[in-house]
Amino acid sequence: MKKLASLTLAGLCLASPLTLAGGKGGTELALANYAGLGLVAAKGFPLQIEFLAANGLQTYGELELGFGFGDNLALGAEVSAGLLFGLDKGLSAYGSLGPALGFGNDASFGLGAEIGLNLDVNKSSIFIEVGRHPASDYFAVGLRF
Repeated sequence: MKKLASLTLAGLCLASPLTLAGGKGGTELALANYAGLGLVAAKGFPLQIEFLAANGLQTYGELELGFGFGDNLALGAEVSAGLLFGLDKGLSAYGSLGPALGFGNDASFGLGAEIGLNLDVNKSSIFIEVGRHPASDYFAVGLRF
């Protein structure tokens, strides 16, 4: 039942029309070591914070789901706010922080966080991300499309 719920939540997350995952436009989907082999999926929305935008920083909000199938199922969900930093043409870094829920052997509430690097390729981005949900710490490599 937990696997079905996890896959349903990931499907709903991916079906949302409003996106800005990892500070960039598109849907984020990654293979991750999330308490075993897992998946991280995210959808986002723009946040307009004037004093940060005036200094050239892009702000965004994000809903992120992660789950993994190891010895036990681990599931995490996070709602966060983040910053995107342009480093060079086609290269950017991002970080976000927010409240998160984790479900594994038991349910827990805590702080979720992530940092990552975007490499723009054509109209997509390859990203590398490390993060933390109460259910699991993770390392993910994925595609934003």
